[in-house]
This record gives sequence, C-alpha cells and structure tokens, in this order.
Amino acid sequence: MNTDFEKQIENLPKKGNSLKDKLFNKDYFLRSTEFGVSTIEKEEIIFDTKKSNNGTLIIIGLAILFICFRFKDSDNFIPILIFSGIGMIANIIYLKFRKSKLIKINLSGFEIENIKFEWDDIYDFGALVKPNKYITYYELIIFSKSKGKKVYSLFSFQSDKDEILKNLNYFKEKFETNKTIS
Repeated sequence: MNTDFEKQIENLPKKGNSLKDKLFNKDYFLRSTEFGVSTIEKEEIIFDTKKSNNGTLIIIGLAILFICFRFKDSDNFIPILIFSGIGMIANIIYLKFRKSKLIKINLSGFEIENIKFEWDDIYDFGALVKPNKYITYYELIIFSKSKGKKVYSLFSFQSDKDEILKNLNYFKEKFETNKTIS
C-alpha cells in the first residue's frame, strides 16, 4: 500500500449527498472500485474521438438547416446560406485534419496520449467528475508507481467516458486474476 498515493486520494473531493452539493455542482472523485465492470470479451478495445467528430458535424448541419428554414423568406437568405456553408466546410476541414485521440486498453495495460501504462505499474485510477449546469466533464486520474499522478481529460470522449472506465476496470481485474493464477 502506497501511503503517498492514499493521502492524495483522500485529499481529492468526495461526492456529497447534501442539498448544497447538488445545487452548486461540487466536483468529486470516484475511485476505480466505484465503477461497474464491462462484460465485453475482447483482447483489445480502442476508443477513438472520431465518433464525437461525427456527432459534432451532425449537430452543426442540423443547426444550419434550422437557420436556413428560419430565414428562407428573408432578403438575407442567400448571404446566410453562403456564410453557413462556409462555416460547415471550415468545420469539416478542421475536424478532418485534427489529430484523433486514442485510448487503447488491453490485458497488458492501456495507452492514452501515446503514454503506455502497464497494469502492474498502476497503483489505482479513478475519475474526477466535474458537473456543471449543462454537461458533466470527466478527468481520468492515474496513480502510477513509476510515472506518479497523471491527469487526462476525457472531454473528447464524452459519449464513451463510462465505457472507458468500465473497460479499464474489466482489464485490470482480468490482469489481477491472471497474475494470481500464475
């Protein structure tokens, strides 16, 4: 048991059940033991931000469609249509050339932002949950014996954040089981 990591984990904010905590959206830390475990039976799971990019383009396209229908009888219809088209093309180009982020999880460990973490090097991990009025942000906090405390934003993986955490638990438990059997 690493007392330094335990002190750091104890100092992270805890989830409160009071009315004040719910009204003011207080940040809180969830340890790896507080997540469920995935039931996916694969050798490696890869999470990619491309799925989020497609969702962004669909939302932008629907917004442009709504704006065009809103102003279709206006004198400003053509300039709005041209401006919206230019905006859509700029977003497509930006999202196409933006570097995709990957999280690879397998039996030996996982890789995030091109940094590899082995399961036997990880003391514990969890998520710092940052709720706000419109969306809840997650930050993955990893306590590594060799690399120290590392924090990674899961904002680009908003739609997959729960699955990422469940799969991390699944592969870590599978690693621990294989280690005790050997």
